Amino acid sequence: MAHWRRIIAKLRSLVANKHAEEDLAREVASHLTLLADEFERRGMSPEKARLAARRAYGDVEQAKQAHRDERSLWWIEQTTQDLRYGLRTLSKSPGLSITAVLTLALGIGACTAIFSLVNAVLIRSLPYGDPERLVYLFSPNPSLKIPAEVICPSYGDFYDLKLEAKSFENMSNFEQAQFSVSQLGTTQSIGGARVDGDFFSTLQSTPEIGRTFAQDENQPANAKVAIISHALWVSMFGARPEVLNRSIQLDGANYQIVGVMPPEFEYPFKFDLPYGDSHIASTQIWVPLALSSKARASRGLGNNVSFARLRSGVSIHQAQAEMTGIMSRLDKEYAPDPRDADIPREWGALVESFTGISIGPVRPLMRLLLAAVGLVLLIACGNVANLLLARAAERARELGVRAALGAGRGRMVRQLLTESMLIGIGGCTVGIVLAVLFLRLLPKFDPGNIPRLNEASLDARVLLITIGGSLLTSLLAGLMPAIAASRVELTEFLKSHAMHGSSTRHSRLQSALIVAQTAMVVVLLAGAGLLIRSYINVESVDTGFARSAVTFHVSLDQRYKPQEQLDVYRELMTKLEALPGAQSVGGVSNLPLTNSESIGFLWVEGFPNKEFQQSEGRSVTPHYFEAMEIPLIAGRYFTDADSTGKRPTIINQKFAATYFPNRNPIGGHISTDQNHAQWSTVVGVVADVRHMSLEEEPQPQMYSASYDFGDESIAVRSTLPPATVANEIRATLKSIDPNIAATDIHTMGDLVSAATARRRFQTSLLTVFAGIALIMAMVGLSGLMRFSVNQRTREVGIRMALGAARRDVLLLILRNASVPVVCGLSLGLACTWIATRLLQSFLFGVGEHDPFTIVTVSALLAVCGLLAAFVPALTAASIDPMEALRTD
Repeated sequence: MAHWRRIIAKLRSLVANKHAEEDLAREVASHLTLLADEFERRGMSPEKARLAARRAYGDVEQAKQAHRDERSLWWIEQTTQDLRYGLRTLSKSPGLSITAVLTLALGIGACTAIFSLVNAVLIRSLPYGDPERLVYLFSPNPSLKIPAEVICPSYGDFYDLKLEAKSFENMSNFEQAQFSVSQLGTTQSIGGARVDGDFFSTLQSTPEIGRTFAQDENQPANAKVAIISHALWVSMFGARPEVLNRSIQLDGANYQIVGVMPPEFEYPFKFDLPYGDSHIASTQIWVPLALSSKARASRGLGNNVSFARLRSGVSIHQAQAEMTGIMSRLDKEYAPDPRDADIPREWGALVESFTGISIGPVRPLMRLLLAAVGLVLLIACGNVANLLLARAAERARELGVRAALGAGRGRMVRQLLTESMLIGIGGCTVGIVLAVLFLRLLPKFDPGNIPRLNEASLDARVLLITIGGSLLTSLLAGLMPAIAASRVELTEFLKSHAMHGSSTRHSRLQSALIVAQTAMVVVLLAGAGLLIRSYINVESVDTGFARSAVTFHVSLDQRYKPQEQLDVYRELMTKLEALPGAQSVGGVSNLPLTNSESIGFLWVEGFPNKEFQQSEGRSVTPHYFEAMEIPLIAGRYFTDADSTGKRPTIINQKFAATYFPNRNPIGGHISTDQNHAQWSTVVGVVADVRHMSLEEEPQPQMYSASYDFGDESIAVRSTLPPATVANEIRATLKSIDPNIAATDIHTMGDLVSAATARRRFQTSLLTVFAGIALIMAMVGLSGLMRFSVNQRTREVGIRMALGAARRDVLLLILRNASVPVVCGLSLGLACTWIATRLLQSFLFGVGEHDPFTIVTVSALLAVCGLLAAFVPALTAASIDPMEALRTD
């Protein structure tokens, strides 16, 4: 305890003397007392002596200020001397200085870049007014085995809530939409939204120019107005202010532009909605929702999204309780919608945080990256401390002589800390440059589902944290060497063995730092290894389809009647099948890995059905399975005749195992009608397909043959390159209708890559950080061994003079190096046992204590440790015994 009290006292005296004013007051008082005593000896009374002393001393406050100025000048002079001395000392050891600066820069650069990312994703405010008060409104149904965030209240329920709920300041509804925009003979599909009149006011967002929608413009008769995004304004209208006098053609109809939103506003983004339209990355245009009176009263399932702004002082729990009560009453008051008669009205209430929905899923990833770069920075700090310890040991005699000549310990500590602060400033400067380079590379790793990742930048907050963290890091890195070097015993230091004792103390400290660094490296390597194995497992998953199939999305607008839509799709597929190289063409209502799903109720003949059985359902064209190369397990594929009249059903293996256990599913009957008026016959069983995610087990799926979609994805299997097929698709669509645009043209392999993008992102970054940490640890161990060899030159010479072979010396150094590595590895494995439990949610197909990963990490660290120590060991083995014995 006494030792730590002395250290704290030294630090306190170095940083600031909190009692400086009291000391100054006491000093002035002592001068006044001496003068008063002198006047009393001359015969004055005590009171007159004190007055005479004050007159003789002059203005007390002026004297105090003079003392303060003198003290400030002294501190400035001392600091200037320390800076000059530190620069001169560091310039004499350029190799050590550059290594320390670069080591610290790596840690600071990685931390700065990741903090910039975290700042953009989690900390920086959303571009809406007081976003913490925004909430989403969901209406889960216990009868449906789907996530609670899939369904929002029906329009009828929503508008009743809006009338009755007191917890919300404002409420709004919208539907996502895709529009075909025609310009200069070309057609493109853009993401949009149909919004009600309170959409922008609920978000408290105003246009950059123009206005929002007027109340009468949300009526069907007046709905041909639009608000566009800043990006669309720039790309289509050249950012000209007269855009408010222009119109834009959407799905063949003209809409008057009344406003342009600010650059940061493109709500909803793809990641803002838990189960939004996967074909819409961001919203570029907003038009009125313009519901009819019948639609406003509908109680059926819809595609609407509901959100609200809480009143000031109202919590989410209070709003949840109120919404639950209202929804419970509405369920009893209204009968089910005829279109959803088989779904009971058991709609519940769920109020979720707006920010929690959009950024909640990435919070664990951001915390993981912050923890990883924190370990990297600690390892860098340990490396710098190791280098400074080695430097201090080499300067031991110099420091001892300075102490003998009267230099105080505080002054020496201050000078050594000044050197470490200079290293910190250099590391901060280089680290910021590295962070800028990293942020320029970051978009190339963008998985596309991390909100605002592209907005990561070095703003004022990031720079302030970086500079403060750099100074603190350099202070921590230099503190231990400075205190160790200042503990000089003058009577013992100048003896011949004193340097050896000091070196031994330094070596122990360095070894302890190496053990700590090695342990942290083990944790990082183990985490990276587990993520790499998980990523390999995900990539190895059998998707059930061919990755070479080229797919695209087509959405026909309201200009086409149902029969016309059917004719367009048939014509499109016929023309695509006739293209050179085309082998098969098929369409599907919900393409795999596009975050779109259709759940239906069913009854299976011969199965002990519960009240509600659910299955994923898709409508497909007859040749869809051939186009996607989905293997046939039993029975047959659809034929062209199956798309008319009685439509048979094809099921997947999971469906067959669930509903046809121990019996042949071919010929079985399935009904999707609650009254069982019509039954479909199972004609085939196909392989399981990963639809929602590569990491989720396939669910029971059933397919029906149809061309009647209205919103379809089409797959083309061709022998030609994907780029050529994409051009042919565009040309074919243009030949049918120039106003139809294809979106999301890519291969299924691209969709698989997108599905694993976030996992690839986190695995890549953690692997890079683990690699940096491993290199730092090797540099630290190599530096420790070089220091040890330099300090033991005489000992090695004596050993070799007494007959030790060079191989013995080599093994001695390697054995010494293995001690901190083994200790660090053991400590690291113990820490890994605890730390990897936190990674459980990031793993797939591998346990958090995977033996293969642990063995691989241990072997890698052992090999790297030996390689790091091998060069210093060779240096020791090549020492000339005669030269070593002459060493002082």
